[in-house]
Amino acid sequence: MKNVFRIVGLIFLPLIILSLAGCGGTSYDRNVRLVREGSLQMNPNVPIGKAFDQFFINDSWKSFTSTENEQIVEFNGDCNLLEVPVTVKIQFLITGNSFNVKYVGIDDVPMDGLDGLSVLDKVLSEYRP
Repeated sequence: MKNVFRIVGLIFLPLIILSLAGCGGTSYDRNVRLVREGSLQMNPNVPIGKAFDQFFINDSWKSFTSTENEQIVEFNGDCNLLEVPVTVKIQFLITGNSFNVKYVGIDDVPMDGLDGLSVLDKVLSEYRP
């Protein structure tokens, strides 16, 4: 009977360890990591991922291929802008090893270029290392 427990332990212990190893943090694909670890020209010393982590709650990241066959990284997160709770969506267009902001929207309303940039500037300028 001891041998049965030993065999079961040898089989299931590595599986349990491997399962728990994935629970420690969020795993992102290459494109999401590129954006999260990158920065924008408007504030080149601020890592996007860290600034977004500080500013937003209930945030999520995903990458996908658009209907135009573009590689997109999409961020969604909640915050207060002008003391009003909103949901912000920001999409980044991936081109090789670089990216640009493609879309900024608040509560599913697209922002024009200047308004979108002002949202990004607020998020990045409030980052504290």
